[in-house]
Amino acid sequence: MMNIFRKSESSGRRAGRFAIALIAVAVPLFAVGGASAQALPAAEASPISTGFSIPSVGGSLHWAVSASSSLDWGYYSQSGAATGVALSGNVGYLSQSTYRPFSLVATGGRSWGWSGQPSYEFASLGMSQGINVGRWSFTFSDNVSYLPQTAIGSLSGIAGLGDLGVPPVQTGPDIGQGALTNYSPQVSNTGGASMQRQITGKTALNASGSYSILRFVGGSGSSGAIGLENDSVTGSAGLNHRLNARNTFGGNYTYSSVIFLQNTSNGIPEPNFISQSGSLTYTHQVNRRLSFNLAAGPQWTTISLGKRSTSLNAYADATLNYATEFARMGLGYVHGTNAGYGVVGGSLSDSVTFSASHSFSQVWNTAANLGWTHTTQLPSQNAITTFDLKTVIVGLQVSRALARSLSAYASYTFEDQTSGSTGSTINLFSGKNNIIAFGVTYSPASRRVGRH
Repeated sequence: MMNIFRKSESSGRRAGRFAIALIAVAVPLFAVGGASAQALPAAEASPISTGFSIPSVGGSLHWAVSASSSLDWGYYSQSGAATGVALSGNVGYLSQSTYRPFSLVATGGRSWGWSGQPSYEFASLGMSQGINVGRWSFTFSDNVSYLPQTAIGSLSGIAGLGDLGVPPVQTGPDIGQGALTNYSPQVSNTGGASMQRQITGKTALNASGSYSILRFVGGSGSSGAIGLENDSVTGSAGLNHRLNARNTFGGNYTYSSVIFLQNTSNGIPEPNFISQSGSLTYTHQVNRRLSFNLAAGPQWTTISLGKRSTSLNAYADATLNYATEFARMGLGYVHGTNAGYGVVGGSLSDSVTFSASHSFSQVWNTAANLGWTHTTQLPSQNAITTFDLKTVIVGLQVSRALARSLSAYASYTFEDQTSGSTGSTINLFSGKNNIIAFGVTYSPASRRVGRH
């Protein structure tokens, strides 16, 4: 399997020539596009593509392919800049069925690097199947990904691919932005199921469960130092009551168990732990465009390492969403326990995420995302080890349509992670990273599929 990470010197030279050519072409495209806007017949070219988007109309299929070139300094090569090129693709499908809705989002590709940057493949697939029967609603979902490091807030989880502003698929509980690893190819998979039973016209019972795994398959670092592998199980149940058209109240109980695959070679304690939380929930629809959700309550964490100990902390999850025909914005905050992102044996985190995208003048689109996470040891883990991680990710992207189905983009990503740990971590990235990327995307209009 490790053959997929090897690259020859000749392929690096070919990729280098392609990178130089792509940068030389992509930069003038924005200037030329402004001078040739008349080449886009606004009355006829509807919609005009500025990149990939997830289908929102039932019975439609949308796909895109992109070629990009990037300049990276600070991540793979601390002493200097690293360059690379990438080819990637995206596809999204949404069925037309009202009673059996199905959706699929997939992304994947390959990056060729040199000057200290490795070559790697990446892929992700998210699927969701809904079943509506009378007052019962069921949803079954699965999300699997193969990435070279911790995912960031884009559809693919990789910086510089032109998919900033397209929200990643979410399956299982929200844990915010993860702590960054160095180059450590990893496979993660989360399968989930949820149920809702409408008891009355305003009151509903809901329950959900998910199972997640994290595995590392190679990368930098010595054997046993590429990441902490774990399995986690989460289950929740609650009751919601819609007070009126704008306000919904409820209560929820959540149980979560994290089990680490023991590895004595890394020298880091890997305590299994259980978290339980009880929370009150509130949803408010401010207007057609703006809404927010709040959930908060106590959380008990029981850790097992030689002896069992339990501690009490707070749990909170809040989201704010704003959407119009041409703009989208999301702001989220999560405080609670998690499996430790593969770098520590379980943690308590505060995470803030923000994403926004806006289309204007038919041919322009801007997107931005922000992730901030403060990661510390579990409340009952103080006697074992202490760590204090701060992670910041900022991504900016601007795209411009060049023709009805062809667009160009430029993006900038900044990553900063600091560690105040007195204990050990596994393959933790520490420092600052900057990524500048240019690319072109071919994305034809969505196609209608199935019966209509």
